[in-house]
Amino acid sequence: MKKSFIVFGLCILLVGMPIGLSDCGCTQPNDTNVDQQSVQPWISDADITALQEQGIKEGWTFTIGKNPATERPLSQLCGLVEPENWWVNASFDPCIPTSKLPDHFDWRELGGCTPIKDQDGCGSCWAFGTIAPLECNILIKDHTEVDLSEQWLVSCNQNNWGCSGGWWAHSYFQWNTDQFHGTGAVLEEEFPYVARDASCNGPYHHPYTIDSWHYVGLSQGVAQTDAIKQAIMTYGPVSVSCAVTGAFGAYSGGVFNENDPHAQINHAVALVGWDDNQGTDGVWFLRNSWGTGWGEEGYMRIEYGVCKVGYAACYVNYPARTKVEISSGLLGFSIGFRNVWNTTTTNIKWNVILKGGILGVTDDLTMQGTIVSIEPGMVAYEKILLIGFGPISISITAEPKNAGKLSKYAEGFLYGFLLFIPQNQ
Repeated sequence: MKKSFIVFGLCILLVGMPIGLSDCGCTQPNDTNVDQQSVQPWISDADITALQEQGIKEGWTFTIGKNPATERPLSQLCGLVEPENWWVNASFDPCIPTSKLPDHFDWRELGGCTPIKDQDGCGSCWAFGTIAPLECNILIKDHTEVDLSEQWLVSCNQNNWGCSGGWWAHSYFQWNTDQFHGTGAVLEEEFPYVARDASCNGPYHHPYTIDSWHYVGLSQGVAQTDAIKQAIMTYGPVSVSCAVTGAFGAYSGGVFNENDPHAQINHAVALVGWDDNQGTDGVWFLRNSWGTGWGEEGYMRIEYGVCKVGYAACYVNYPARTKVEISSGLLGFSIGFRNVWNTTTTNIKWNVILKGGILGVTDDLTMQGTIVSIEPGMVAYEKILLIGFGPISISITAEPKNAGKLSKYAEGFLYGFLLFIPQNQ
């Protein structure tokens, strides 16, 4: 049997409450509508040629070329504006690993990343960098792919952020309210992205919230590599800021290793994994918001420590809505469906496939059922009767109407007519 191992880390919260974004002291660029901004391409053909020549001289391990991002002005690509002294009231989590981290980890390989998006002609990278970890968490924990609205953050925040820039907005998923006193993410279909500073026009439905969010590390600056790795494994893709350069914008593939020490923090992205065996000492798998025409289908492999990647890294703590539990018992076992969400879970359609055993169980024996509803904090049990002897495996899937698809796998041993004991789940 294929086994998966998860490395757990010790994550200790160091400073009280999450940063109060409404008092960030953020200095905004000119509050000019994107439609009125210059549409002059950021990187010209001559710039591309010069960068390619520079890459040869400096031994870059990546390629340079034109892409949709190079055709836009920089103001439409990089809109992360760092608030003054944001770290003073911020909540930091050191995320100290307690066991050896793997050399390679990638949420894309585990089905934990939603499709790449394109912020288009709006400096809203901060909104996309905020949304990405939550979307991925919902996919990882609820097993359902949702498209959340970046436009809601752009248009409805109360910090004066928009297409001219902004900062991490995770607090709007936890406690901060929009212009209509709503908290929690909004679906894309309810407020589609228009890439401009449109009116809020709420109120909206807010189906997704988080328990908390925290910065990774001990203080402001670029977090330690192992701390970011632990946060990615424990909490899913992590929001990070970085310093974008011309070479970054024209990146078309390979391991990015151009490091301009004078570049300033200006862009929001997410990290979805790493590989210690690529580059000089290892690379991050960076998820951008410039569409699939940029980089490697919207992603970049970038060496640790390059472009200040990892500055102000932060994660969200998103709770799973429903958990599946398996317990031993006489004449079989019980499946428990526990509602850990704050609303009623309804219409839970479950499916169980049993394999193995000597007596009483045949290969691919399938059982199905439906639970009408489960109240918050409650658990509903389904008894599976078995009479037989020998090892069996159990595959469970469940699809609550409002909680995404769930799955569970377990192995155990059926002892005669009396007791089933789970051995691995």
